[in-house]
Amino acid sequence: MIRHFHSAARLANCSSIRLTLFSKNNCGLCDKAKEVAILVVNNKQRFNGLQLALVDIDEPQNKEWWNKYCMDVPVLHVENTQKPDTVSKVFHRLDLKQLEQKIEELK
Repeated sequence: MIRHFHSAARLANCSSIRLTLFSKNNCGLCDKAKEVAILVVNNKQRFNGLQLALVDIDEPQNKEWWNKYCMDVPVLHVENTQKPDTVSKVFHRLDLKQLEQKIEELK
């Protein structure tokens, strides 16, 4: 299952920044990473328009991601969709300040 979250306010524009969190069930680090990612998405004054997709690698349709990340979750891709080849990846532990810094670098 893939779920998308979008912030709606129009203060700071991060609409070209996409976060994709690859996680699975029964994964404490995944739960923590999801909390951090949602905190950042909900900071609309600083990161308005930021997109977050949650990818459960246990789902059959996400087999490609299971094959890539089954031993590495959580994995977060931080990408500027307007700049090719700008994917930055964070493995295992996601820190709030680290994520905010990566987003600022890609704006």
